[in-house]
Amino acid sequence: MSATTILTNTDNYNTAHESMKDMLNQDYDLEEVLHYIDSVQYTPEELNSLQDLIYYIHTSKMTDEWESFDTGIKIGDFDKDPNELEYFRMLDRQEMYGDMYAFEDENETHQMFAMNPWESRTQIPDYDKANKRSEITIDATVTHVGENYSTATSKYGKVFIPRPCGLNLPVASYKEGEVHVSLRVRFQGFEGCRKTAMPWRAIAIISINN
Repeated sequence: MSATTILTNTDNYNTAHESMKDMLNQDYDLEEVLHYIDSVQYTPEELNSLQDLIYYIHTSKMTDEWESFDTGIKIGDFDKDPNELEYFRMLDRQEMYGDMYAFEDENETHQMFAMNPWESRTQIPDYDKANKRSEITIDATVTHVGENYSTATSKYGKVFIPRPCGLNLPVASYKEGEVHVSLRVRFQGFEGCRKTAMPWRAIAIISINN
């Protein structure tokens, strides 16, 4: 049968698929011979490639979320990757990213209050100086403006800005450093000791720079 005749008879998928099966069946004996030759004449590199293929099929298609622990945990091909350790360190850093910043913010707050013991406080807050109501004046960066409240970040942590404070900016999320504000804020407590999500609450807006 000529190639032209074969192509003419394979206009639809089913016919083409059956023709392919027939061709493969005709070459079965040839494939068996070739496999035998490969098994006798293979190189170490070819054997490694075949082992890698089997490993890939096993890890990507024949496993689910339940992995055996007798040979350690396998995540894709990373157990064979020489950069595996650095990969997992990167995942650890991403997981702890928020916690590390929260720790630094709380540390700054501890230091600020240590420099402002209760007996030395007055009724008037100032920059980095707390009054008797644990209020201070800080510089912050607006991160989000919503319909009912806004948020900002400072060196002492996140700041909740209620709508009555009058932060008259369009409702949107803002890039870090895009809008700077000076705020009078009140401390709400450290994490685990407060009932609010953020450690600081704005009570007045002193200035806005954008």
